[in-house]
Amino acid sequence: MRNRAFVALVGDVVATLVAVAVPVAVVAAGVGGPIRAVLGGVLLLFLPGYALTTLLFPAERGVSPDRDVRSPMAGVASSGRAGLPLLERLAVGFGLSVALVPVFAWLLGTANAAAAFETTSVLVISAATAVLGTLFGAVRRARLPPSDRYVLPFGDVRRLRALWDVPNVDRALNVALTLSIVVAAVIVTAGIVAPNDGETFTQVSILTEADDGSLVTGDYPDRIAPGDSSELVLEVENYEQRRVAYTVVVQLQRVDDAGRVREQAELTQFSRTLRDGQTWQRPHEVSPTFEGENLRVAYLVYRGEVPEQPTLDSAYRSVTLWVDVTPSDGEGGGDE
Repeated sequence: MRNRAFVALVGDVVATLVAVAVPVAVVAAGVGGPIRAVLGGVLLLFLPGYALTTLLFPAERGVSPDRDVRSPMAGVASSGRAGLPLLERLAVGFGLSVALVPVFAWLLGTANAAAAFETTSVLVISAATAVLGTLFGAVRRARLPPSDRYVLPFGDVRRLRALWDVPNVDRALNVALTLSIVVAAVIVTAGIVAPNDGETFTQVSILTEADDGSLVTGDYPDRIAPGDSSELVLEVENYEQRRVAYTVVVQLQRVDDAGRVREQAELTQFSRTLRDGQTWQRPHEVSPTFEGENLRVAYLVYRGEVPEQPTLDSAYRSVTLWVDVTPSDGEGGGDE
């Protein structure tokens, strides 16, 4: 009997850890769409709270006063209720998970303001909470007699039927509670885990460093002396709802009055893979290789492979600057 109860507890723990691992793997692989929404929602809005219920309420139902349940804090004994039936446990798990979301965001913001509410970061800390809650909860459940211990009712038809073997009023309340959890989970998941498909995009900006060290969109150089260079920062923000490999080609172009490129040279090229919601800031120097007025510095952003002849038309996203490359005593203005 004890061996069977121990196997049931191990199976419960393994099932919960697998339920945590699958959404993490899906998010890490950059999978989008409904699969990401459903699995990410379960990880974010249910599993952390459910795991904590196994730590806070290790028994399936309230333990009778003549049986002590060790407190997880300081190992003291308590004769109070420390149990929850399955349906109530599911509801409490959902409520705890929702309550933890702003806590996770605050913790991430304290550690790194740039990651205050990246979806992936919140899911990772949700997974860590679920794993720790499951493991510590398993230790506390193992200290209870098998007859009192909570485990998932795998194949236990009697326990599953007991959920509905209640008076009509209680059954109606159970149904209403279940539907409320499902509806709330769908609404919150839609807002946090799966933004609207129409909002997928990549944001590209060119930044300069202000006097106080902050990065701003402005104060761009309007002239670069031959042989000199100008320091800029390229910023790429991924809102594509998936992991994207970006390659950026920087070109200096001489353009005629009709907008046709008459001469061009590649100045530099760099690449990086970004997860959904991640921002990449790439400091670099622009060093012109030929002289002229009204030259165009073009940043051509590609997803995946770059064509043999990169152009503004073939780029997925692009941003440009206009500069004069002339000696300091030439026309086109002085240094700012």
